[in-house]
Amino acid sequence: MSMPRAVRHINEIRALEALLRRGGMSRADLARQLGLTRSTASSIVNTLTTEGLVIEDEAQDARDNRAGRPGTLVRLRGEHGLFIGVELGVGRLSVVALDFAACVVAERHETFAATETAPERLAARVADQVDGLCKALGGYDRLHGICVAVPGAVDREGRVMRAPLLGWRDVAILPMIAAHLPQPPLLTAENDANAFAMAEVYRQPARPGPMELYVFLDAGLGGAILAGGETLRGHGGYAGEFGHILVGQEGFVDMATLPGSLETFVGREAVLARHRFHGGGAGDIAGFLGLLETGEGAAQVTLADWAHYLGLGLAALANILDPGRIVLGGPVAALYGHCREAVAAAMARHVLNGQPLPEIVLSELGHGGPAIGAACLLHKRLLSVDQEIVFGAENLTSR
Repeated sequence: MSMPRAVRHINEIRALEALLRRGGMSRADLARQLGLTRSTASSIVNTLTTEGLVIEDEAQDARDNRAGRPGTLVRLRGEHGLFIGVELGVGRLSVVALDFAACVVAERHETFAATETAPERLAARVADQVDGLCKALGGYDRLHGICVAVPGAVDREGRVMRAPLLGWRDVAILPMIAAHLPQPPLLTAENDANAFAMAEVYRQPARPGPMELYVFLDAGLGGAILAGGETLRGHGGYAGEFGHILVGQEGFVDMATLPGSLETFVGREAVLARHRFHGGGAGDIAGFLGLLETGEGAAQVTLADWAHYLGLGLAALANILDPGRIVLGGPVAALYGHCREAVAAAMARHVLNGQPLPEIVLSELGHGGPAIGAACLLHKRLLSVDQEIVFGAENLTSR
C-alpha cells in the first residue's frame, strides 16, 4: 500500500475523531488541530464531504479568529449512519440508537419479570425492540451494527461465557437475536460495565487519566478498568469483575455468585434484603430511595450498611490499582448521593496509611449508560484506522 494513501487515511480518521470530540469547527481550526496545512485539511474535508461523512453548516456564523473572516463549520453528518446499543439486564431492557455524530436519536426501555432469563425469549425481546426502533428511524439501510451489553463475561467472539445473574453459561446469544431480525446486521456483545465505561469517556475532549475505574451497580456489581482511555481486559478478556471481590463470609442475600462477594452486600437485591431485615418493605430501588427521603429508620440503617461495604470494596480496589478516579453508575449508584461522606470514611479506614483517596464521581448517564456505551463501541469501530489500508492485506496475512 502506498505511503501517501495510508497517511491520508490516517489523517481522515484523525479529522473525524477531532470533529467528534470538539464538535463543529472551521477548516482553519481543523488544520491547526491536526497540525496540517490549510490546503491539506481542506482536501480532507472535501473527500469526507463527498463520502457523506461530514457537512459544512453555512448557517453558522463561525469565524476564523486569525483571519477575521466569516466562515462555515465542518461537522459530522449525523444522517450518515445509525448504531444501536442494547442493555440486556436482569428484568430490564434498554435499546438506544446513536447517529454518526454519536448523539442519541431514539431510545426504548422495557421492564419484565426478573425471573425471565431464558436466552431464547430474551433474544426475541431484544430483536423485537431493535426491529421496532429501526423501522421508526427509516429502516435498516443506515444501520452499521448492533452491540448487546450483558451482565457477565463475554469472550472476544461475543459469546456469553458466564452471566450468573441470568443463569447463563456459554450462551451464543447473538445468533439467537439475528434469527429474529429481517436483515441481520453486524452483531457484537460486550460486558455491561465495559460498555458503561465507554459511554462515559467516548466523546470527552480529553483522554481519561492513567488509571480510572468504572463501577456499575445494578442487580449485581460490574466493573471496568481504563488505562489511558483503553479498556484493560485481562488474559481471557474478563478483567474488571469487581463484584466478585470477597469482603465477608456471607452477604445480605444469596446470589448465583461467590458467597461473601461485594455484590452480595451492595447490589440491588442485597439492598432490598437488608432493608427487609431492618423492618422495611421497599420493593425496588426507587421505592427505597423514596423511603430514604422521608427519613425512615430502616432505610437509614440499610444505607449505612451499604456505605460501609461499598467503601470497603472501593478501598480494596484503590489499594491494588491506585486509580485517580472511580465513576459509579447504574440504578443502585443513586444511593451514593445520600452517603458520600460515609463511603469516604469507610474507604479511609481501609486504604494504606498515607494513600490519598481517589476522586469518586457519580455518573449522570442514568439507566441507559450501558446501551449508549454499546452503541459507542460500534461507532468507535467505524472511526478506527483500517489496518489493511495502512499495512496492506499481504502484510497483515504474514503478521
